Amino acid sequence: MDIQPTTKRNLIAIAAALVVALVVFVSVLVVLIRGSDPRPVSVTAYSHGSTVEVTPYLYCTVNLEDCSEEGTIAPLDVPAGMPLQLSLPSEISSAPWRLLTVYQGPNGEPVVQARIYLSNDASAVTVPSTPELPLVGVEIQLPSAVVDEQGQPKARAVWAVGSV
Repeated sequence: MDIQPTTKRNLIAIAAALVVALVVFVSVLVVLIRGSDPRPVSVTAYSHGSTVEVTPYLYCTVNLEDCSEEGTIAPLDVPAGMPLQLSLPSEISSAPWRLLTVYQGPNGEPVVQARIYLSNDASAVTVPSTPELPLVGVEIQLPSAVVDEQGQPKARAVWAVGSV
C-alpha cells in the first residue's frame, strides 16, 4: 500500500499529539495522586488479652477540608489497674501527634491528661491505669494547619478507644 507523503506527515503529527496528550495526562494524574492525603490508617489497641483495630473517628485533610466523620469509638475492655497498649503506624508516628487520656477520678469526675509526641518519638505507647484511677478512654490526634482561638492546632484526624 502506497501512502502519500502528506498523509504520512498527518499520521505522524496525530500520533505525536496523542503521545504528548498521554504524557500530560499521566503527569497531571501523578501530581494529583501525590498531593492527595493517603487513605486513613488504623491504630492497634491491646489490653487484657484483647486486640482491636481502631479506624479514624474523624479524618480530614491538613486544612480541615473534605472531612469524614464516619468512624466510631472503638470499644475495648481495659479493667482498672490494667494498661492499654497502642501501636501506631508510621503514617501517624512519623508526624507530630497528641495523646489525650481520660480517667475516672476518685469522686467520679473525669481527669484528662494530654501529651504531645514529636515526629518519630514513639510508635507504641503504654497507657497506665490504677484501681484508683481507671482508664475511661484515649484519643490519638493528628494536628491540622488550622489553629483555634488559643493558637493551638485543631485535630484533623482522631482515633478513639473507649474502655467498656
